[in-house]
Amino acid sequence: MKNISEKEEYQRSAVGRYYYAAYGLIREYYEKKYNKVVPSINSHSFLINELESSYGDERRIGKNLRSMRSYRNFADYNKIFHSCNVERTEKIYNEIIRLLENLNKKSK
Repeated sequence: MKNISEKEEYQRSAVGRYYYAAYGLIREYYEKKYNKVVPSINSHSFLINELESSYGDERRIGKNLRSMRSYRNFADYNKIFHSCNVERTEKIYNEIIRLLENLNKKSK
């Protein structure tokens, strides 16, 4: 979405796509590692809180996901849009991917 068009609606959507892509990967990691299903009610808050109460890379992932969720909510619900939030969200997404790769390597 980010690279398709510079129109605001595409950039807002890009923020959401980064967030949901990260959320899906993190949820998959969490459910596999802990053999738990993330509840459907308040699933985003649940996952963020669980990871933030952990340690090391998991804690960092939780904090990063919380930041991404804030950017996504801002992009979805505020009249004002800051295009720099797309870059910030992309940067956090890439950091989450790196952290997940590290955790997956450690678990093998």
